[in-house]
Amino acid sequence: MTLIRTLYPIYCSDNGIGHICMSLCQHMRDTEMDVRLTVPSSEPSDRREFVRDAVPPMLRTLSCRRSLHGLRHWCTERWYLRQFKAQEIAYIWPGTSPRVYEQLKARGHTIVMERINCHRATAYRILEEAYDQLGWPAVHGIRREHIAEEKYKLELADLVFCPSPLVRQSMLAAGVPAEKLLATSYGWAPERFCGQHRALERAGGITVLFVGLACVRKGIHLLLEAWSRAKLEGRLVLAGDIAADVAARCADQLNRPDVVRLPYCTDVAAVYRSADIFAFPSLEEGSPLVSYEAIASGLACIVSPMGAGEIIRNGREGIVLDPYAVDEWVEALRRLAGDAELREGLGCQARLRAQEYTWQQVGRRRRVALQEALAIHRTAPAEAILVR
Repeated sequence: MTLIRTLYPIYCSDNGIGHICMSLCQHMRDTEMDVRLTVPSSEPSDRREFVRDAVPPMLRTLSCRRSLHGLRHWCTERWYLRQFKAQEIAYIWPGTSPRVYEQLKARGHTIVMERINCHRATAYRILEEAYDQLGWPAVHGIRREHIAEEKYKLELADLVFCPSPLVRQSMLAAGVPAEKLLATSYGWAPERFCGQHRALERAGGITVLFVGLACVRKGIHLLLEAWSRAKLEGRLVLAGDIAADVAARCADQLNRPDVVRLPYCTDVAAVYRSADIFAFPSLEEGSPLVSYEAIASGLACIVSPMGAGEIIRNGREGIVLDPYAVDEWVEALRRLAGDAELREGLGCQARLRAQEYTWQQVGRRRRVALQEALAIHRTAPAEAILVR
């Protein structure tokens, strides 16, 4: 049996990236592959049998202090490295320090890396251009040293999971060899979408939904402009926090009576059930979980290529547009708002497409791809393995 030791170096719960990591680990496991997950600590109610907390209970309260985050990180990585035996595979998530890669490489372990976003060089370029166009100070947080560190880690990694075509393209553009790259996807959990409850009462007109942090990276300023220009009867619902710079500089648009801001909601399915259209003009992504959940909810989608990820195809599950083509976004919003039959048709196709991307399906495809890639890696370099 192949043993995959996974490191997710931040607090883990069944939300966001933690949900993605745990779901993949759970559904990659079978009789031929055991996957175990090390985290600093995890939400007790979300913990699964293969998850191990690395930070001792007596240190958890102390290490939660900002000044002691380094101690928490060091304890987690040290505990992770101590578990390894010969022939075991390392599966590493972002946030892990270079020393873990170095020590695993020195011991001869195969390193599999997860990329949840595009290469940082690509992300840096996209976001610098976005802030330059806006004339705002850039607050994306990516520095030159981050790009250099990522390049170094990618050199040490043997295989890299790329969850969307654009992530893979960004890796190739940064000089990562094609034979390292495993093209794959993320997915969604059907059990999170049971029931009929709606987060919002029905209202007149159309409901357009954006889910996630409303920030420049996710193109919220472009969606706000398109919505205000579309002049539709209905509401634009923003489910998630608002970035400080957007809140300050887009206050007039955010304070419109037809723009609704939802507080944090644990029942994410109820949010999607409240909508008619999902809109996501993201400028830089990996393979956004919100897009998988939107199609699973049967929503017609208007998305950017980054927002489309692996799953939303233009004219089939939705409309895929350049995020900066605001005139086209205005037209797409008007078109879908005025054509219930079109929305229903796209929504039906979306539900069908979503069935191919449950975590169970994605985990199985990843397991097979990884087994094949490991077999190739142990013999000789070969072409990248592509798996959908």
